[in-house]
Amino acid sequence: MAKKRKKDKGRKEEEYEFKPPEFDEKEFLKKELRDTRTVLMTVGYAALFGVFAAVLANLSSKLIGVSFLLVFIGLYSLKYFYPRINVKTEEFQKKNWAGNVAWFFLTFLAVWVLTFNYPVSDHANPAVEDVIVWVTDETTGDTVGLDYKYVASSGSYAWVPRTEGALPLHASGQYTINITARVSDNGILVKAEIAVGSVNSPYTEMTHEGINRYGYELGAESLASGTPLMFFIHSADDHGNEMTFVPAVGIAVA
Repeated sequence: MAKKRKKDKGRKEEEYEFKPPEFDEKEFLKKELRDTRTVLMTVGYAALFGVFAAVLANLSSKLIGVSFLLVFIGLYSLKYFYPRINVKTEEFQKKNWAGNVAWFFLTFLAVWVLTFNYPVSDHANPAVEDVIVWVTDETTGDTVGLDYKYVASSGSYAWVPRTEGALPLHASGQYTINITARVSDNGILVKAEIAVGSVNSPYTEMTHEGINRYGYELGAESLASGTPLMFFIHSADDHGNEMTFVPAVGIAVA
């Protein structure tokens, strides 16, 4: 029987040596610079579309939807824009297209929103909120506040006294009425005025009482017994946007 040959102990096993692929630093830097240049040109191109869309929207509120559609026109035009700035799109991978499309959309949206809002432009109406009527009985010094708010139980707006058993309002010089409201705007408020009686009554400028707070005082002797107290607050900003507070009901006058 033949004997098995013993392995040569002195023989070293063949070792595997990993050799990383050769790195072309110069080509890598050139590619990074090309990609960066493409992104910057894409951002600039998108900004132009955003400004043009904002100008179009500012011409008329009816054109807002049309102006936003420009983002899709701009995205489609990228394949024609890149060759004009010597960008070889045939070298693009999916991630290149996805990245540039994202940069275009986000830049367009940011520029469009910024130039479509204050201080570049203003399309928001002023707000007239937190309307309170303070009724003071001059003989006793008692004051009751009436808040204009939505009452869930009745499903409508009403004047709700802040305290139970609120004193009634009489058409008498004994009572003083102070109407206050928070009138605000995202731009510059140029008008806060009130009309008592009807919406067509003469308007009087309200008094500025603090930050976004305006008031107007009148004596109850000017009211008519049995006719609810109605008033209307009109506000406007420096861009011509307007808002008028019209209460659903008046305040009962005895």
